[in-house]
Amino acid sequence: MYNNLNCAVMGSINMDFILKMDRVPEVHENVLGTDYGYAFGGKGANQATALKRLGANVKMLGKVADDDNGHKLIENLNNIGIDTSGICKNGSQTGLAAILIDSEGRNRIVVYEGANSEIEPEKAISNISPETDLLLVQFETNEDAVIKAVNYAVENNITTVVDCGPAKNFSLEKMQGITILSPNENETEALTGIFPIDEKSILKASKILYERSKAKYIVLKLGERGCSVWDNETLKIMPAYKSNVVDTTAAGDCFTAAMALHYMKTGNIYDACDMGNKAGSIAVSRMGAADSMPTINELENIF
Repeated sequence: MYNNLNCAVMGSINMDFILKMDRVPEVHENVLGTDYGYAFGGKGANQATALKRLGANVKMLGKVADDDNGHKLIENLNNIGIDTSGICKNGSQTGLAAILIDSEGRNRIVVYEGANSEIEPEKAISNISPETDLLLVQFETNEDAVIKAVNYAVENNITTVVDCGPAKNFSLEKMQGITILSPNENETEALTGIFPIDEKSILKASKILYERSKAKYIVLKLGERGCSVWDNETLKIMPAYKSNVVDTTAAGDCFTAAMALHYMKTGNIYDACDMGNKAGSIAVSRMGAADSMPTINELENIF
């Protein structure tokens, strides 16, 4: 369905250290864990993986270190079929995320940016080819590189989708004319001071995000409630699909990738967000980040 689309993803590439436990410890408390392991992650790499599994052509732009984790992460992306020629390998230390998951599948994540924060803006945009249809970025890299890449894409009429994770008060005013700006609940609060708890607060936050970014669409990811769409005229809330939640890690990354691709294919933001909700519902039913991303066949067969 999406195999004629050329996508570039600029973002983080991390090794994930996953720690499972019945509940997350309180301050000064020790708890016994139930399992632990390692997985390939990073918001950028997760979204690149999701795009590739859905059939798109994908080039990853980012940075790792010349260390064991860096080598494993690049090898994994190559095995998936992602073009890794845009990844620099001279970072200080490959990024790491420590992910604590409780018995209900809820997570707490600590991210060590490492090489991700060292991406050089000019180097990044030099790897965005004229054939690129879609640029997808997040905030898990340095701000200058994100702003430079987004503005370059906008100037060259490339569809731009900005995932606003992790939560921080990013300088949205420095990159105007984004196609889709998409924060989750906590990221929305960091950018607007408003937690989107009901329709009134969702609308208020969406209007602030529009004024700051002049994005064509503001799409808030609302977790188990689904998502909302604001086009500077109409607000629409689209409910999530029910799922057996195992691990919510990277569900938002999966949503964003599927939404972006389907928007590129159809030009319909509501159909695109519905596809994102479907993809996210599959991702939360599986353990891990990149490993939880569905294929296009799975989406078509399940729904």
